Amino acid sequence: MMKAAANTAVRTRFAGWPKPALQFFHDLKRDNSKAFFEAHRQVYEEQVRQPMEALLAEIERNLGPEVEVKIFRLNRDLRFTPDKRPYKEHLGAYLSSAGAGGLYLQVSDDGLYLAIGAHEMAADQLNRYRDAVAGKEGEKLARIVGALVKQGYQVTEPSFKRVPAGYAADHPRGDLLRCKGLMAGRNWKPGAWLQTVEAKDRVRQAIKDSKPL
Repeated sequence: MMKAAANTAVRTRFAGWPKPALQFFHDLKRDNSKAFFEAHRQVYEEQVRQPMEALLAEIERNLGPEVEVKIFRLNRDLRFTPDKRPYKEHLGAYLSSAGAGGLYLQVSDDGLYLAIGAHEMAADQLNRYRDAVAGKEGEKLARIVGALVKQGYQVTEPSFKRVPAGYAADHPRGDLLRCKGLMAGRNWKPGAWLQTVEAKDRVRQAIKDSKPL
């Protein structure tokens, strides 16, 4: 088990998640208890959360103006689940920009996960999206999605079994019409890179790759 770290300076620039951050999640999986968390709260705050805050501050400008940033609490909502583990075994954050979808980031000892786009569109957005997919713009979107898949991204799987009413059942872009959201995701396994600024570089590259989406 890891030992709680001594005081360290607050990070002002992102330099990666140090080894104690990944060890924290590894040990939390073995002892997901309030006692463990309280004994290692300082490790969480300084080695896990502070790097996330620094990273978000540095990448939010890549998403455009008026970006809203949210770091999710580690505490789990236990009201409606038989699983009473008090803490999530990862730290997640979400950045959103008006009219431009959002970006979800998640770090744990399993690595870094990222997803960019719209998880679930509002009814009016979904209608506009479907009309665009069915029209000429849909050809371009299909090419963009295909390029992202070739680069190693996972793109949203269809949510519905059938093409929505009003569109041909055998539409050539039926898979996109059956989606209620559209996101490009990527999961990077842990490695030495996660402890360096390369983690930020990978996130920025993913934002750039997904911009056409």
